[in-house]
Amino acid sequence: MTTEECIKKYAGLIKALFPTGKIWETIFETSEELFRGMAVEFCRVDDRSKELLVELDPLTADELLGDWEALLGLPDECTPEGQSIDERRQQARGKLSSQGGQSANFYEEVAASLGFPDTIVRDFHAFRVGISTVTHPLTNPFENYFRVGENRVGDVLENIGWTFFYEVNAPATINDPFEVGIDTVGEPLVVFGNPLLQCTMKKLKPAHAMPFFTYTT
Repeated sequence: MTTEECIKKYAGLIKALFPTGKIWETIFETSEELFRGMAVEFCRVDDRSKELLVELDPLTADELLGDWEALLGLPDECTPEGQSIDERRQQARGKLSSQGGQSANFYEEVAASLGFPDTIVRDFHAFRVGISTVTHPLTNPFENYFRVGENRVGDVLENIGWTFFYEVNAPATINDPFEVGIDTVGEPLVVFGNPLLQCTMKKLKPAHAMPFFTYTT
C-alpha cells in the first residue's frame, strides 16, 4: 500500500466515525485536509508496526535485540566478549528455541550451533545384553564400594567408574605449545581448550554427570 492509499484509507475510516446527514457532507467537503492530516499519524503508526514485525524473531531483531537478551538472561557467563550482532542473534535464537535434552545427539547439536559441527559426545556404560553390541567394553572399570575395616572416614561410599562421565571430543580453539625461553619449568608442554564449548557443556550438563574434554587440532 502506497502512502497516498494509506492516507485515503484512514481518512475514510475517520469520516465513517461521524454522524450522517446533509450538514456533515458540507463539513466533510471543507475539512478534507484536516482528515488527511489526522490520517497521516495513523499511517505512521501502521508503518511502524510493520517495521517491528521483524523484531518478533531474535534472529532478525535489531531494536529489540537487547530486550530479547534481557528476557533470555543473556549475555551469561558463557558468552564470549566482542560478539557481533549476528552472533548475538544466533545465541538468542538458539537459547529461545532449545528444548533441552540429555542425549549425546542433543549435546552434539548444541556444539554445532556454537560453530563446532565435528564434535562427538560419547557415554560410558557397562556392557548390557540387548543394548550393547560387539566392540563395546564388557566392564566399566574401578567399580568399588565402601568396606568397613578397609575404608576410612573421608572415603566415598560408592565409586562406580565412568558411568556418570561422558567424553566431548571437539576442535580446539586454544592450542598453546610450550615455548623455550618463554614458558618455565612446571608448565605443560601444550595447552588445548575451547572455553566457549566447555562452559556451555558444563552449564547444560545433568546435575549427576560430568563431561571431560578431548581435543583435535
